[in-house]
Amino acid sequence: MSAAPSPLGALRLALLLLAAALPVVSQAGTREDLLQAADPDLPEPARMAAFERLVQGGTTDLSVLGALASDTKADSRQRWVAVRALGRVQGDRAEQILVGLIADPEPAMRAAAVQALGDLGQRRHAPRATALLDDPAIIVRASAAAALCQIGDEAAVAALSEALFARDSYYRGSSLWVRRHYVEAIGCIGRRGAVPALLRALDDNDPAVSEASLAALAKVAGFDYAEGRSPQEAKDAWRRWAQSQIK
Repeated sequence: MSAAPSPLGALRLALLLLAAALPVVSQAGTREDLLQAADPDLPEPARMAAFERLVQGGTTDLSVLGALASDTKADSRQRWVAVRALGRVQGDRAEQILVGLIADPEPAMRAAAVQALGDLGQRRHAPRATALLDDPAIIVRASAAAALCQIGDEAAVAALSEALFARDSYYRGSSLWVRRHYVEAIGCIGRRGAVPALLRALDDNDPAVSEASLAALAKVAGFDYAEGRSPQEAKDAWRRWAQSQIK
């Protein structure tokens, strides 16, 4: 008959069993948070709380997030949450997964991946985001513009300015909504090299683009002409200022 383990031996055994169970418990918690964060029937505060828990635990459960984000057969909402969480978790492995996902066949996943790369804030990803300004899906182009805003690379201003007036930014002569996002990204980056494009956008036929250009010019210049002026007077003031910058 074997002897009963000593108290110290029993404690060691319990600790070993607990350590073995932790990854399973942790992964179960991560999956539950994923389900809650992606559940459209839950109130937004509950979804956001689950997402924050997911981010906080993501460094230890990266395998769960990465596997779901890369699973093309998984629920799209859950994949989207996993991709966005990877951008907040950060780290080399998360970065590698996101880089691979910007070529995902599903536009929503490409959009989520490029925005998550923007969350990383690394200038080395600016060329990848810039390339997606030509994506067939408008939602991806808008997300790429948002990512370039977060990255803040001055070199992206030229590509954003070009995209603003590109033929595929119009449909049957009508301005597409993504153009406003290009203007906002230009203002967000805040470089004076964008002044010619913003000056041209002031008179754009799309009111959303024209209004966004006013806000973008204010960000680039560091001041605003809006106070005490009508919209038209503010535009005239910006034209005078912009001309002085271009010379």
